[in-house]
Formats: sequence, C-alpha cells, structure tokens
Amino acid sequence: MAITTTAPVLAPRSQVAAGTVAIVAPCGGFAHADAFARQGWRTVAVRPDAGHRPSALAAAPGPGRCTDSVEHRGSLRQTVKALRGLGVSDVVAGSAAGVELAERIAWQLGLPQGDPETSRLRYDRGAQAAALARAGIDAPRGIRSAHLAEVLAWAGSCPLPGYVLAPAAAGTPVDPVACDGANRIDTAWPVMRRALARYAHDAHLVLTERLPARQFVVNSVSRPGADGRPDHVVTDVWAERRSGDGSLDRTDLLHRHEPLARVLSAYMMRVLDVLGVMRGPVTARVAHDEDRGPLLVSALAVPGISPADEALRRATGYDRVTDVLDTWIPPVPAPPAPGQAAHRIVRVHLHRGSGEDAAPGAGRILRRLPTVVAVGPDLPGYAPVMSAARSVEVVLSSADPEAVEADYRIVRALECEGVPGAVRP
Repeated sequence: MAITTTAPVLAPRSQVAAGTVAIVAPCGGFAHADAFARQGWRTVAVRPDAGHRPSALAAAPGPGRCTDSVEHRGSLRQTVKALRGLGVSDVVAGSAAGVELAERIAWQLGLPQGDPETSRLRYDRGAQAAALARAGIDAPRGIRSAHLAEVLAWAGSCPLPGYVLAPAAAGTPVDPVACDGANRIDTAWPVMRRALARYAHDAHLVLTERLPARQFVVNSVSRPGADGRPDHVVTDVWAERRSGDGSLDRTDLLHRHEPLARVLSAYMMRVLDVLGVMRGPVTARVAHDEDRGPLLVSALAVPGISPADEALRRATGYDRVTDVLDTWIPPVPAPPAPGQAAHRIVRVHLHRGSGEDAAPGAGRILRRLPTVVAVGPDLPGYAPVMSAARSVEVVLSSADPEAVEADYRIVRALECEGVPGAVRP
C-alpha cells in the first residue's frame, strides 16, 4: 500500500554515498549525467547500437560528460556483464526510449525498479489509460493503435467534440495534435508517424478525447517501504497556463496546502500503484475536470531535470537529483532544509521564433531582472545551445509574489520586443 499522504511534502536532504549510475539511451544532451556528477557520482552512458536505436538517438552526441560508455548490441547478458564490471549501482532511463531496457538491466543487476514485463505502463499513454480503466480509475477515453483505419473506426463509433492525436510514448518530442474530426485525424496521422519514427521503433499512436480542463505537472518519487511495498511521495505540483493560441505560457508551483494540490496528490498515489512504480521518479501530466476530477494524460519514469530545480531547492528544501539517488543508496541522515511557505516560483516559457531581428539588449535586460534565477541554455548569449527545445525556460523566484508577477509582465514585454532566439512567431 502506498503512502496515503494527500499533499506534497518536503523531501529530507541528505549526503548521498557516491556510486556509479548507468544512464540508458540518453537523448537531448546530458543534463542527467551533469546532475548526477555534481552529486559526486560516476556516470556510464548505455547506448543501443545502430540496429537497436531510433535515428534521433543515433544523431545524439557521444558519451559527453559521462565517465564511461557501454554499447548495447542486443545481448542483455553482455551489457549487464559490462555494467557489473564497471561497478554500476544504479540504473536510470535517459529517455522514454530507454525505459524498457533500463528496467531489464536493473532487474538483472538485482536493482528492480519495476517488473520488466509491465515496463510499458511507465511510459506508454495508451497502456496507462487501459490499466487505470481496469482498476476503476477514470482516464481519458481513447484508443492505442498502429493502424489509421482502426483509429478512424473508433472515432466514428465514439463521436466527441474534439480529439487529441499523440505518440503512445510519453516524453517523445513530437507534439500532440488537436483534431476536430476524421478529416483532421486522417491528415495528421502520416505526418506524426514520420516524425515519431526518428524517436521510437514503436509506431503506435493514441487518439483520446480532448479534455476541456486545466493541466498540471505532478512530480513524485517512490522507494520500497519497510514492508517491501512502495512508498510514494508527491514532491511538487505545477499548474500550467496557456496563451490564446494554445501555446504554453507559464508554469506555477502550487503550495502543498492548496486544496487542488492535495486532490492531485491523492489521485497520483492511486495511479502510481496501478502503473507498478516501485522505485525512482515519475513526472505525470494530469488534467483536472470540474465534473470528473483528475485524469491522467501521461506519466513518464525518467528523471526530470529543469532550470527550475535550484529555485525549487531554495524555496522548499527539496533537492530533486539527491532524492532520486536516495531511492537506491541509503543516505547518510541529515537535517531537513527549511522551506519557505510563501515562496513563489514561476517557469515562463518563451517560444522559439523563426529568426526575427531581436531588440538590442533585450536578453541582457531579461537576465538582470531581480527575480530571474535561471535561464534555459537555449537562449543565445547566455550559454551554448544544447538541444532543439521548442521553448526557452526562464525561472522567476521570490518570497515576494508581487515582484514575481511584475517581472513576469516585463519578460512578456521583452518577448514582444524580441528576446534573442525566443520570439513568439
């Protein structure tokens, strides 16, 4: 039975005994490796060979900052042998494409983080919805299929005001598409299949009902309890706000005592059990419908690294990377860091433009705003471009909520002026 707490709590800080972590199928840079290395851990990249990896992973950089690299050539036994020889004591997925292999490797190393036979539940939208429905937990109506005719037949038998077409694998950098009916589904299907082929060998897509509801990001961490059953803790809940065109505007940290945060946390406790999460982090996207309550959109068992992590640690005492590592290595006890109850954190999303001329000095002004504590690495003039992210994240943090809102308005004004590389098209 999972912990039944109904609010995010502060995770205890600790000094973790350093070890060696294998990052399976890393994609989009090496933020995971850098984060673990800062905690004193040795890192090993596990990269599937050309015959076992999507083309996007084939184009990814080499071992990067990882200490070592192991190529997975299809033989689990050989890969596990190599990792055991390197003293690997932890295994994490570096992308949705690495979840199944990471769980198989961990199981063989005696570090079970989930039954490899049910790995799909930790990253596949369609499998997750079906499992929740079987457990009597409401989930968006939909179908998971690799065949357009089957999807169109389902849409015809289940007429709805709107649909959303998305890759079955959560975390894949292919945007969902809103569809009003069969014609739009028929048009979007081949385009999404071609885009998805770069990131996953699994060609399944999901068509679900379009939810007229607010969406939230719910982060959690799980570890085996004293009785061997997993204990789940929701660590932070973020509310998304979107612009009139549907693009992501800002993401606000909810205080753990807010009623909606409690409702979402209680819901996720049930979901994590159904999805078979045993150990490690999960990032979930949850919609909240006024009539139906929380509805899981997707869940992904991959460590989430964000420019907002340091602001989160300073505001709440919660250290995301340390807590993930604590699920594997017993930590050295340390007193918890105090949280700041009224602290406001806002993640502002600046959408990448198409090369418009930027106002001179706009980026420099943005970085000097009083509440700006972090800027994503994709803002030119701040750091080298590290990924093909669709938006640049600017993190605002302060104990003064009015100061945060004032800087938020300035950021949006600067965006209209032309922040370099982050101009709304």
